[in-house]
Amino acid sequence: MSDYKVLIVEDELLVAADIEESLEILGYKVIGSVASGEAAIKKVNEQLPDIILMDIMLKGDLTGIDTANIIRQKYDVPIVYLTANADIGTIEKAKVSLPYGYIIKPFSEKDLQTNIEIARFKFNNDIKLKMESDQYNRFFNHQANNDKTHVFIDAEKGLEKLDVDQIFYIESEKESSTIFTNDEDLKTTKCLDELEKSLPPEKFLRVSADYIVNVDKIFLSKLPEIIIAEKMTVIVVDEDKIGQMESLLKSK
Repeated sequence: MSDYKVLIVEDELLVAADIEESLEILGYKVIGSVASGEAAIKKVNEQLPDIILMDIMLKGDLTGIDTANIIRQKYDVPIVYLTANADIGTIEKAKVSLPYGYIIKPFSEKDLQTNIEIARFKFNNDIKLKMESDQYNRFFNHQANNDKTHVFIDAEKGLEKLDVDQIFYIESEKESSTIFTNDEDLKTTKCLDELEKSLPPEKFLRVSADYIVNVDKIFLSKLPEIIIAEKMTVIVVDEDKIGQMESLLKSK
């Protein structure tokens, strides 16, 4: 079962509580339940979810459709609409914001699970197709020269966009790698050579054949050994990398 992070945007408290309980039973992680469009935007800015369940008819200045359009301008995140109104007019308005699903109330746990899994599958496929296009690659390469704050990772549960400050270190494991972050350990088929190219060199150093470390996350340095903060992992720095490590540590 996928442990996707889900944001619930629903202004009926009992309905929201029922959805949250169902999601937790299904194995998903609910990162928040908010009752307005403004609160949803604030929550997404604080912590990007893997999927948003959005009630169309929210109380307040912003409808669910308004909120979805605002979020889409800044973030790539799949949105599934929740509504008790299934008329054609509502559906036509909702289509403009390009949702990844549309669930009619009342719905079952199976409806939630099916729509979430299909939405994430479609979203991951859309992102991969976008990344494979020449136009997107040209844009991304340009962005990479100017913005080293994020990195895209093809993880086991789909494409992940990571803030580089969340990464503690990366360990090579045969034909794959594991990225150790604040919240979880992400496995990816990318090798360290590929990952190293996408990380800012002023923050990350390939200290050996098996490890890339975030210098900002070093708790203690007694070269050639370093200890990674919070994880308390001991990593040995190769002799030919010690000079670079000392320079990076001094610059911090």
